[in-house]
Amino acid sequence: MMNKFGKQLEEFLKFKNISNKEFAERINTTPKNLIDIIKGDIELSQNMIYNISFVTEIPVSYIENVERNFKMDKVINEFLDKSKLTIKEYINKFNYKEFSKQYEFQFTDERDEYYIAKDILRYLRITNPDSLYKEDNSIFYKSKNDKPELLSLWLERCYRLISSQSVKEYKKENINILVDYIRKCAGNNVFNEKELISKFNDNGIFLAIENDLKGAKIRGAFKVLNDKPAIYITKKHKRYADIYFALLHELAHCKSDFNRAKSGSIVSLDDDSLEDYEVKADKTAYNWMIDDKEYNKIKHCYDAIDELDVIKCFFVYRLAKDGVIDYKSKVYQENNKLID
Repeated sequence: MMNKFGKQLEEFLKFKNISNKEFAERINTTPKNLIDIIKGDIELSQNMIYNISFVTEIPVSYIENVERNFKMDKVINEFLDKSKLTIKEYINKFNYKEFSKQYEFQFTDERDEYYIAKDILRYLRITNPDSLYKEDNSIFYKSKNDKPELLSLWLERCYRLISSQSVKEYKKENINILVDYIRKCAGNNVFNEKELISKFNDNGIFLAIENDLKGAKIRGAFKVLNDKPAIYITKKHKRYADIYFALLHELAHCKSDFNRAKSGSIVSLDDDSLEDYEVKADKTAYNWMIDDKEYNKIKHCYDAIDELDVIKCFFVYRLAKDGVIDYKSKVYQENNKLID
């Protein structure tokens, strides 16, 4: 079948008692061509849509929408056949119910699984489901994440959050300003999301802080939008050092991987990635937390933490990461507190 509107047109002509011959003459085509349209054997041209609309007073937008939905259904079905998935299995990959609730998204028709799939693709601003799974796509960059559907929804959600932000000129030296600001906040056990976003915007960087969907295991992402850096992070563990480490990690990408991020989003996952650029960003972030030389001198002096000139939550965060202390230990729990 090449078109979907033909069936509705046939019903319209019967209801109006108009013969195929008469209607074909009115829309400037042959009876045979009209029969092919009614059967759905040929695709409707834009000119034919206009002619049908002019004669029947059925809005062009309605006919176009019927055809657009039909074509998208075909694209989705081709993808499903190739992937050996049912439409239900496909939309479940997006945790669509949680997505709708958490990101406050209203589906066109929650009872129609194809409408749900099309709404998701529309939200992601893509016209082909295959786009999410191509190795060279720009939606995520070199990610081994096995939940690309959830990742793509989170990235799009963050993009929509930053779209209204007013960002000033970005300069490389602004990174140091932001690192100092983060250190100050962490040292005072302060986390103010609104002020943090404002500080980043004032220093030329978009910032979104948004929880991901269950099962995504995302820590953060860095990308470049028209030569302006954009940082997205989640509130994975809800502790001061954890969220500030995520920010410092993405700032490290901003410092070292600016050109790489022009090709797509560099995604940081909670999976101890061995990618060189991820390892490098971690090392830079750790060093910003507490200087490596100083850390190595005092890392076994944590019993005297109150006497050390360190940012406590950063110090115990590194100690736990290195296995010097346990995450459940008293020194960790007391010095890397949960964010209120």
